[in-house]
Amino acid sequence: MEAVLNEILASHRVPADLSVVYDDMHGLWGGSTFTVRGDGHLERRISPRGAPAPTGSEKQIGEPDLLELVRLLVELSAWEQRTADRPPLPDESRAYLTISLNGKVSRVWEWYNDMRANNRLIRIMGWLEGQFADDPPDAPSA
Repeated sequence: MEAVLNEILASHRVPADLSVVYDDMHGLWGGSTFTVRGDGHLERRISPRGAPAPTGSEKQIGEPDLLELVRLLVELSAWEQRTADRPPLPDESRAYLTISLNGKVSRVWEWYNDMRANNRLIRIMGWLEGQFADDPPDAPSA
């Protein structure tokens, strides 16, 4: 995955088949799911704790934003699983990051409660949330 992401940065062109999905959705606690495609389509699904169904919104982002995201993925070596597996503590959940490109898939995770200390997936989530900073919160998607 590192090589294909670096190819994107070298060429300054984002392939349409790039897909980046951040997902921390939990059945009881809610959460968020963000999906970015190489064509600039960005989707957000948010479910507050106890909500019957997630709400969502969608938008288009430009290639400069997509390249910024790819730079962040490379900076963080986002394809590397760094959290060791163990049984979860009570009420503990995971946040997942899936990167797909050219038929290759990388999926990593962190314990949600450790994200701030790890300063990795939380930076990706923050970048994704920032893309919606000027949009109305939880606007229903069409």
